Amino acid sequence: MPQPEFIQERLKSLNTIDDLLLATLLHASQAVGTIEELKRGNENMKPQFENHARSFYNSLEEATVGLRREIKHLDENVGTRLLPINVNKRATGQDNDKIREQFDKLENELKESS
Repeated sequence: MPQPEFIQERLKSLNTIDDLLLATLLHASQAVGTIEELKRGNENMKPQFENHARSFYNSLEEATVGLRREIKHLDENVGTRLLPINVNKRATGQDNDKIREQFDKLENELKESS
């Protein structure tokens, strides 16, 4: 059974963010490696260090923006497409009603997608 388009989009976006974070780690590792060469007096490595540092910050910024975007999607869709994350335990009578409401929405969404 295929997943709803919204879920597929979120998973694809999170996969892209994961790739960006892996790239960030790779660039950080490369920058550290070139710093070691610079400390040994190899000045020819300075442009490479600058490239690795720039790539590190670019991929980190892209990942941060992507994560913020995903958090925004999560906030916008809690209670409509997604079950609520926080349920107030003090309002015990309302908990069951909210959960029932969310299960009804989920059931309707699953019926529409099949």
